[in-house]
Amino acid sequence: MICGNCGHDRTKRKCDCIPAVFWQRADVREAVAHSDVTRIVRLLRVHTDLTQEAIAHLTGLSQGMISQMESGKRCLRNAVKRRRALEGLGACPGRENSETEGGEGATVSQRISSVRDHAATLGTKTRERGERNTAWKKDQVSAGLSVSFTADLSTESVETARRLWQADLDGDSTVHRIQVEAEALAPPTLRWLLAPPTTLTTVSDATPAVSSEHVSAVRRACQLFETLDHEFGGGHARKAAAQYLHSEVAPLLRGRYSAEVGRQLFAATARFAYKVGAMGYDAGLHGLGRRYFILALNLAHLGGDRALGGKALALLSHQANFLGEFRQAVDFARAAKNGARGRATPRVHAMYAAMEARALASLGEERECARALREMEDAFQRSDPDQEPEWMDYFDEAEINDEFAHCFHDLGHAGPAEHHARTAVELTRREFRRGRTFAGLVLAGSHLIGGSSHHDVEHACATAAEVLDRAGPLRSARVTTYVRKFGSRLAPYTDVRAVREFRERLRTEKAGQTR
Repeated sequence: MICGNCGHDRTKRKCDCIPAVFWQRADVREAVAHSDVTRIVRLLRVHTDLTQEAIAHLTGLSQGMISQMESGKRCLRNAVKRRRALEGLGACPGRENSETEGGEGATVSQRISSVRDHAATLGTKTRERGERNTAWKKDQVSAGLSVSFTADLSTESVETARRLWQADLDGDSTVHRIQVEAEALAPPTLRWLLAPPTTLTTVSDATPAVSSEHVSAVRRACQLFETLDHEFGGGHARKAAAQYLHSEVAPLLRGRYSAEVGRQLFAATARFAYKVGAMGYDAGLHGLGRRYFILALNLAHLGGDRALGGKALALLSHQANFLGEFRQAVDFARAAKNGARGRATPRVHAMYAAMEARALASLGEERECARALREMEDAFQRSDPDQEPEWMDYFDEAEINDEFAHCFHDLGHAGPAEHHARTAVELTRREFRRGRTFAGLVLAGSHLIGGSSHHDVEHACATAAEVLDRAGPLRSARVTTYVRKFGSRLAPYTDVRAVREFRERLRTEKAGQTR
């Protein structure tokens, strides 16, 4: 079969428009099994370099239709078009086999049936592997996801944390590589929303005896790793941060403390846990990041800090939006707002609203996004920095402009996106190098919105090149994704010299990294 994008013959393995590993993802297999072309399109946009135009060529749909499918405005419901789109994408795992297995000579219906059969086979193989590995399944796959939200089971929560930290440090592939679907996080989120307040108790002869000084040390260590994360990326010191949790914090959680010190300790550990989760997310370890976020949600509740628990949900929202799970991102943000109602300061509430706005912008729901942005701005203007929690220090005027920029960019409003992105770049503090890089790439991307002239494209490339020059050695998979997506948007402009030079730069840098 000839690929509609590159023109190469798929049956001779000459087409690599869609990497084979893409079809091995659990979420992709599920989408293929249900002939869910809309979801496949969204996943292609998140996990491959394909532009909307390229996907349009592959599926036989218009670029406008692909855009609306990606934003959530439309779904492909016509059965014939769905089948043709699947066929055009090569979404038939049996395409290299014989006709009886749904190969090149098979009918469309046979090919679609083969897709479903293959997905079912993969599911069976996965279950068989799981049955062969039950020894680690309970301890490792569930690590970080088994949460109680009750003081009576705080010892169990501490053990859950210890298992996760140990598995992380051991490099266990089950927590590093096995993905956690957003839907799997609905039960712990609901339990958090409904959980009553807790009162911590400890065994009278437990050791060590924990004081507020120990808690201060944990907070200080978290701040140091947070600084490294913002300046050098999540891949820089994440392992060291996990080691600190395992070797220094875990013994304290098993120690003896007063109710007040216990609350402080669990809250400080929750903050540390979500920071390590955020570093994992930034490094591209999404399943691991989600485990840490849910762990942080549990620890924050045991520490009696609802606003901090909401922060963990806000990070889940941020990550879900990045992964293309837009509806779930909205749900996480709204759960944070509802669960911390009456307990969150104005700036914390503004942060929750910002996450909601981002997800709504990704869905193309402009009116609702505008409402959430107003909510964010109003709450931020009411805030008093001296009354805000220390962990909200990053959420300043620069961050507000960055949130506006991302939303306007995703909604396709070039002027406002450019204005707010430029302001964010100018206001971002020096130590927040990664954040400034994100804002700069959004600024570069704003020049490509709509019908871009050669001058706009040249300006976009120059801006992106300057951003990368200033970024330095960031170890951030998210930054890499931003750069990749920006590069893919240059595909229609290969006749522009600046585009060819920029893409050559990316190829050279990538080659240098693999040596």
